Amino acid sequence: MKSYTDIYEEYHKNVYLYAEKEYSWYKQADNLKDAIRKAFLSEDEQGKVHPHQRRVGRQRLALAADIALKHLDTQCVIDFDNFNSIYQFVQDVRNKVEGFGELANYDVALRITKYLGFELQEVYLHAGVTIGFRALGLNVKERDIIPVEEFPEPFKQLSGDHLENLLCIYKEVLADSSVEFPKTCICPKTNSSCINKNGRVC
Repeated sequence: MKSYTDIYEEYHKNVYLYAEKEYSWYKQADNLKDAIRKAFLSEDEQGKVHPHQRRVGRQRLALAADIALKHLDTQCVIDFDNFNSIYQFVQDVRNKVEGFGELANYDVALRITKYLGFELQEVYLHAGVTIGFRALGLNVKERDIIPVEEFPEPFKQLSGDHLENLLCIYKEVLADSSVEFPKTCICPKTNSSCINKNGRVC
């Protein structure tokens, strides 16, 4: 049975550097327009589409990229000051492209965020990530986004995107993990806002 620390260290050894190498490709864009185009096309350095976006297909990814670049001309770049605003920008494009799903929305927004140099401070719960979250013995409590600071040690040392990766990849292992720290339900702070999947503060 693995401990939380075992899982954290295994993630750092086997996944963290690989993910950072992938991000570095998107960070190498010449400018914001190039970064947005690369993010939507979802291709790596060898021109292969990321596995998460293969079902979306190159044609729809290219269509989404074209729409995004046209949309950018009417978008105030100063709005791109956090992941939430970038996520909303991508979602506006997603609403115009059938078959461009929630995971693609998240991945594309993350790539643009990495280019701009922001670190995610929240974890977006979807699909396997939610399973991993519940495997920690934590309660979703009708929230779609959880601040990193509310996770147990040592997981809170990761940025939101890496923690999202860990929860998805190790969801089954987490269900059988031992706990160095007591499991407690995650509860919203008294004055904190929650953010829904539409990227809006409620």
